[in-house]
Amino acid sequence: MTEALITLAVPCRTDEPALGRTLDTALASWRRAPQAARDGLEVLVCLNGAEAPGPRAALADFAAGAHASLETLAADAPHTAPPPARGAIAVTALLTPRVGKPNAWNVLRAAARAPLALFMDADVGFAPDTFGLLLDTLEAHPDAAIATARTTCSPRPGLFESIMAAPYGVEFPNISPQLYAARLAAMPATIPEDLLEPERWIELQLGRERVVRAPGAEVAVRLPGTLADFFRQRIRIEMGKVQFAYEYPGIETRGRPQPELRTVLASLGAGARARLGAYVALRSVAHALAWWRYRRGRTAGIWRQATTTKRWDRG
Repeated sequence: MTEALITLAVPCRTDEPALGRTLDTALASWRRAPQAARDGLEVLVCLNGAEAPGPRAALADFAAGAHASLETLAADAPHTAPPPARGAIAVTALLTPRVGKPNAWNVLRAAARAPLALFMDADVGFAPDTFGLLLDTLEAHPDAAIATARTTCSPRPGLFESIMAAPYGVEFPNISPQLYAARLAAMPATIPEDLLEPERWIELQLGRERVVRAPGAEVAVRLPGTLADFFRQRIRIEMGKVQFAYEYPGIETRGRPQPELRTVLASLGAGARARLGAYVALRSVAHALAWWRYRRGRTAGIWRQATTTKRWDRG
């Protein structure tokens, strides 16, 4: 691995509409980070899926705006370009036709050349100081493998998204799958490509002692705006829990204890309790459907896109 280098690793489907906006947010955060004065930044974006022009064009625009070089490689090609110099940025698109975040994570992990990497989803938002907070926290904890942000949400007005936002008011101790900094030498070399919740699997494999929360670091997601999109997103998440129970029994005990629903409800007002109760009811339906589909081997198409979670340009 190359010292004086940080990797930004971004799994991105080829039908992702928000990549350009997210990369602009990342660039602003990198330029605010103390590490930008001493390190180069290699931006690796794994474009996974059928060929599509949108993310490729967004990546080219980003590279031009950042005054960065841009290289495009097949995912299995050797990454031979020289690393960027201190304060410079280099951008590489890694192309694979296979859709799925675990495959994309493995591609990015194999290509990354820095000791520390920021893993970022392609459809999130965060404050300019976030990268610095994550990297500072990881550097301050030499025994940690991951420094994670806390996942929050950016809801649009309306009753439905107020229900979708209800669980984000609870302080869950889990890793944020959307944004975290990692010490690559401590991370798995590869992860199973059939995982439905890959970051949760990584967290549990590492164990609770190897993951720290970066104080003040938050990453925002867009919420499902329709019931259909809620089930598209939530069934996959719940199926990940079913997969752990069947294929990795006992692995959940390696994580931090989750807050009890009774305690959470007792701390909320009547309106918040009603919204959270409605959300839990919907989640229970999604879990039952996920269990039914998993038991029957109906896992195909589980990475279907929830399109309303991509609409960052609408209030």
